[in-house]
Amino acid sequence: MIENDVDPTDYVTSEEFPGAVSFSAAEIRSLELTVGYDPIKDDPNLPDNPYHGEVWRKTEARRFTGAQSKGLQNAAKWYVEIEDVDLK
Repeated sequence: MIENDVDPTDYVTSEEFPGAVSFSAAEIRSLELTVGYDPIKDDPNLPDNPYHGEVWRKTEARRFTGAQSKGLQNAAKWYVEIEDVDLK
């Protein structure tokens, strides 16, 4: 994104979602989750985003496990901070 002179914060914030957190791919994978490239194109409900990525469970479970949720919470770092909101 940076190489293409695109500001990443333009893709991770909106009026509804004013902040964003980040994780390293290694942190995601250490929780037995998969992280990958998943561009959004031609979705009538979302703007196109050729840079979009996503995190998936490695199983067919409908939700992250408690340990995965806690691990994500512990690994989260502010990318676009929301004033007066604590991550922990």
